[in-house]
Amino acid sequence: MKISIIGAGALGCLHGVYLAESGQEVTLTDIRTDIVESIKRDGLRLDGVRGEHRVTVDAATPDTASGASDVVIVVTHTNGTPAAAQLAANLLTDDGCAITLQNGIGNVEALVDAIGPERVLGGISYNSATFNGPGYTTHTNAGPTWIGDLDGQRTGRVDDLYRILEQAGLEVRVSDNINGVIWKKFVQSCAIHAICALSGLMAGEIAAVPEADALQDRALREAVAVVKAKGITLADDDPVASIKRMSSTVFVQPSMLQHVEQGRATEIDSQNGALVREGRALGIDTPYNEALTLMIKAREAHAASTLPQTP
Repeated sequence: MKISIIGAGALGCLHGVYLAESGQEVTLTDIRTDIVESIKRDGLRLDGVRGEHRVTVDAATPDTASGASDVVIVVTHTNGTPAAAQLAANLLTDDGCAITLQNGIGNVEALVDAIGPERVLGGISYNSATFNGPGYTTHTNAGPTWIGDLDGQRTGRVDDLYRILEQAGLEVRVSDNINGVIWKKFVQSCAIHAICALSGLMAGEIAAVPEADALQDRALREAVAVVKAKGITLADDDPVASIKRMSSTVFVQPSMLQHVEQGRATEIDSQNGALVREGRALGIDTPYNEALTLMIKAREAHAASTLPQTP
């Protein structure tokens, strides 16, 4: 099967390696020409929790990418999701489908706008990875990948993608409430990523720092209030308990912390910033999430003036 992965960062390279090793025809697409040239020349390298891997795959920029892909997996930075959605529409075969594994909200909606709801699947990855440089990623935590149809029906597309990901050695779970899965990860991201990015803590260190733990509690209360007001059923009987557990047991660097340390733009607008916008629309105050959003933007501004800039 021909698979295009849009976004050759940490998760893009991770999925590219495992899918190519399992026999799929994989092309990675990225806006950075240095990444594309490196992958075309040297292939992909992955190390970490599942050992050392090297594979040869094709790579392209959006301008040079060709169509006829059966599946498009979108794992680009969320600031680039609208452009990625348009690219996905151009790359897909007439009966192909696209799926987003990105954090935050608004990504599924962008794909639906570009492709149509019948050809879009929802998804979330609980794999964590560190981008070490063009074509080189470390797999830091192996977790499940959730997929599902937006309307809760289990179609042949979901079954096909399930088999493909499972053959690649990934733990795959299918949900009939994929929107609830996405929003659960969204709430988790709002409760962890910005705090880590501002403090330098790993996710599993938050609970051990009273000030960070207290801030997380307040940000979580706001997020849960917004979710309830929207009438969303999260895919977890007790999401707060599971998020608090992660904040004491999972020792990984969230992507937002990696981004600020590298001087890159973060995905704050699709995480805490998005929660603030949703709260305003519902008349719900979210002062702690707004403060986290403003401070991340201040950190970005500082990085822009002091660090070498990476797209």
